[in-house]
Amino acid sequence: MVEGEAGWVNSVREDLGLQGRVGFIQPISGYSSDDESESGQEGDDSELLIESISEEERLPGPTPDPSSIPAVVRRVGDLDVQARISELDGPSRSEPQIEYMREFLESIEDPEPLSNNLSGDPMAESWLQILLTLVVREHGHTSLPISSIEELVGEKMNRQGIDLELFLNRLWMMGRLEKIHGGAEIQYAPNPSWLIS
Repeated sequence: MVEGEAGWVNSVREDLGLQGRVGFIQPISGYSSDDESESGQEGDDSELLIESISEEERLPGPTPDPSSIPAVVRRVGDLDVQARISELDGPSRSEPQIEYMREFLESIEDPEPLSNNLSGDPMAESWLQILLTLVVREHGHTSLPISSIEELVGEKMNRQGIDLELFLNRLWMMGRLEKIHGGAEIQYAPNPSWLIS
């Protein structure tokens, strides 16, 4: 192995009679020189390096051309999110109407108590699961405030006021609900794995 400046390495190669593809030349990383003659030789070295790469070592396909990638320039604030969502024809978010939800909950039969009894009240947890599944899937909301939960299923769960808050907090500590602070009151959102499938 011969290591050194490009001009010196080439002279040693000539002295030894090494020509063509015998061995290869690899520039040392960080090598730079202000000498113009050496920079010219560096260009020759890089050409030799490119030529010395075998067909198997080259990447498949054409060489990348950055000018063929179209530039997308947008001004900050110009994106209309609602228009883009409506283009996708996804379900729109609607405000949950308490009366319709109450009618639906009264029209269904009592659910089966959940088999996992860690919450202490599997029947109450089952009613809450039905309510939050309805809110998420039918109305596109992620959470409900405590007052709405109490108004809709508090009586069915036999829990109201501080008793309901303690029950919801227990489910939050178990990882079945998420607690959302902010706004007028605390809201609870279901963990997606806990919702009815």
